[in-house]
Amino acid sequence: MQFKASTDYGMRAILYLAAQGTTCSSKDIANDMSIPRDYLIQLAQLLRNAGLIEARPGKHGGYRLAKDPSEITVLQIMSALDDDAKQSTRSKRSTRKGGAMVQGVKQTYQLIEESFDAYLDSLTIDMLLASVNDGESGRAFLAERLKEEGKRLAQTS
Repeated sequence: MQFKASTDYGMRAILYLAAQGTTCSSKDIANDMSIPRDYLIQLAQLLRNAGLIEARPGKHGGYRLAKDPSEITVLQIMSALDDDAKQSTRSKRSTRKGGAMVQGVKQTYQLIEESFDAYLDSLTIDMLLASVNDGESGRAFLAERLKEEGKRLAQTS
């Protein structure tokens, strides 16, 4: 799976801010994370509107996380950067007509989307940074999260 550029850059910016733990200039974020600065500023507005980052104007201003990294999930970041497109797609999908087989396919696709969203909502920024900083295998960490989220989903159905 490959993320859209906006999602990729937004994730990089959030992870950078979490790792730094302080206010960072758009210039530093853009340079250190290889993000076009003008694009970063546009994405930062979306992340700010979602309540994930704060902007501080002035000479020593920049961006910082608006929440603790343990309160920011991958899904929140993706939703902040992609919400308009998702709403448009869901709207188009709901207006399509089809027979029983098509409805079954739609329901299956909806289940996949819900499962994907639930898993991404279970991954917080501090978890991701901890898995790297503690030297854990990133795949083992993510597999464990997937297993835990699978158990939780099975209990709620």
